[in-house]
Amino acid sequence: MNPVDFAWAAVQSIVQKSPKDIKVIVDGTEYPHLERDSVGYVIHLSGPKRVREGLLSLHGLFFDNDNEGKASLWRMYRASLYHLSLHAAITDYSIYQDFAISYNANNAMFAISMAEDFAIRGFGRVMWPGLLLDEAHANYLTSLRFRNVLLLSDEKEISDLVAANLLSYQMTGKPIARVLVEDLDKEIEMVHASLAKYSSEISRIYGIGVGNKTRELELEALPRLKLAAAEMVVRLFEDKNLYLSNVHALPYADAHGKNLFFGDTLIALDPESKTTAMQDALAELSITAPGNKIRAEESTLQAEGNATLGDWEYSMIQKQRLIDLYKALDPKTHFEEFAFPVEDYAEFVRTRSRLIGPIRRVLDQLRIVRNVADDIDMKESGYVDVPIAIQVIASKSDRRDVFIQEETEKKSEAWGILIDSSKSLETLKGQVRDIAVCLSEVARDLIPDQSSWAVYSFNERMYIIKDFSEIYGSQAKSRIGGLGNGVKTYLPDAVRIASKRLAKSHEQLKVLLVASDGFPLGYEGIDKDLVQAIETANHAGIELIGLGVGSSLISKYFRSNCLIEGPFDLMNHFVKTYVELSSSN
Repeated sequence: MNPVDFAWAAVQSIVQKSPKDIKVIVDGTEYPHLERDSVGYVIHLSGPKRVREGLLSLHGLFFDNDNEGKASLWRMYRASLYHLSLHAAITDYSIYQDFAISYNANNAMFAISMAEDFAIRGFGRVMWPGLLLDEAHANYLTSLRFRNVLLLSDEKEISDLVAANLLSYQMTGKPIARVLVEDLDKEIEMVHASLAKYSSEISRIYGIGVGNKTRELELEALPRLKLAAAEMVVRLFEDKNLYLSNVHALPYADAHGKNLFFGDTLIALDPESKTTAMQDALAELSITAPGNKIRAEESTLQAEGNATLGDWEYSMIQKQRLIDLYKALDPKTHFEEFAFPVEDYAEFVRTRSRLIGPIRRVLDQLRIVRNVADDIDMKESGYVDVPIAIQVIASKSDRRDVFIQEETEKKSEAWGILIDSSKSLETLKGQVRDIAVCLSEVARDLIPDQSSWAVYSFNERMYIIKDFSEIYGSQAKSRIGGLGNGVKTYLPDAVRIASKRLAKSHEQLKVLLVASDGFPLGYEGIDKDLVQAIETANHAGIELIGLGVGSSLISKYFRSNCLIEGPFDLMNHFVKTYVELSSSN
């Protein structure tokens, strides 16, 4: 299991929602954040990074690429995932609409964030207590990353120092530095104590048995409790005319702005300081488990982290090898980059759900054709199977399946699917994602051998959606979900590279299916270049089929072509082309 699959499993378990209702994105973003799209929450997580040999990073913090370092990074990743998942489960930012416009924007958002962070802590303590150890570990590491500048207490930095102290209290129950302004240090401590009490009240409410009327009534009153907590935090700033320069947040939690507090990439404190910080983080979350139990859980997590991150590293190496392979196919290509699309499984699921009608109709038709072709139970011609014939005669049976038919040996096949994702295609027929979903879903049924087909998309970049060496699984589907439209249409470069990749296969029949508007765009002489690329592919024995998406211009370049007007039309032509080419060989 890789970090993305693990994230999806955790989100669906904690939030109790499917990809149709919630989205999870794991990519190279530096800090995680919670967003909303037209459907619901988007949990945007930071993925691990391989800085160099022997060094990994997450949220700007470096980890040694050994057992201990991987285990620590994995716990930080899990803490981030759990934090945002708990928010997605019970946080409703709409309750703060009036509150947000009543105060300074940064002050209000920071206060809302604090109120919601302590709310999910209370919720998690009752509903998901097993997640607390990862939060404690993340708080312990994060508390050691505070910038030294926070030790200053210039008047212009007082507001940020107050926020830093609140965050420090949230992690370890202690301030990072004294503010030394009137009674402000005492007030910060009192606010934290009130937030802790508020978190306990949240735990009490969610601890009431499900279905109990008291629980339902108290949950209805929960927004007022949250607003009161946010009001308490914001008044700490507003009453003293303190205004935050930024909406500060913990690096592993949901980001609301720039990270100005936690800049250290390495933690090199003495062991005693680390031990104290860890004890403080555990105490703040009221974790009192015996040391042997904690060590046992850490051992389990270490094994899990090593396995998962090992799979992830291997996947990254394999991806880079594929990218290097495609680059080598055409060193003089105009493509700006060879890449894999950002993985968005939810968008794939939603797109497929929207197009499931035409997909099913085509697949049902395909299965009917196959059933007819494969129905050989009543063979009445061919060579007589003598032993069976003797049995039939002796038993005076009406059976007629006494013949052996010669089966035509079918040629091996390799299919490449090339999808235009330029801006011009978007204006003609909509989304490249729709085309990719339709063709890939049909290809899965049409071509059972997954090593016999590949899918690509292109604009000014070349995107590998599924290589011949990959299966059509959740990763390939997620890449389809992450597809979008670029600007240029480097059609000749795409044809040239896809054809050369096809030529490397040992199959007897090689077909390149090109779905495009047939309008190459991006550099001088591109029309002539396309003609040359197609001729070269033909000479290499590759069959080229042009699917003109919303445009007949494709016929200008591809001898075998057809006009496509919709998803059903698109898939029907694909199936028809496949059957015709396969049956003729």
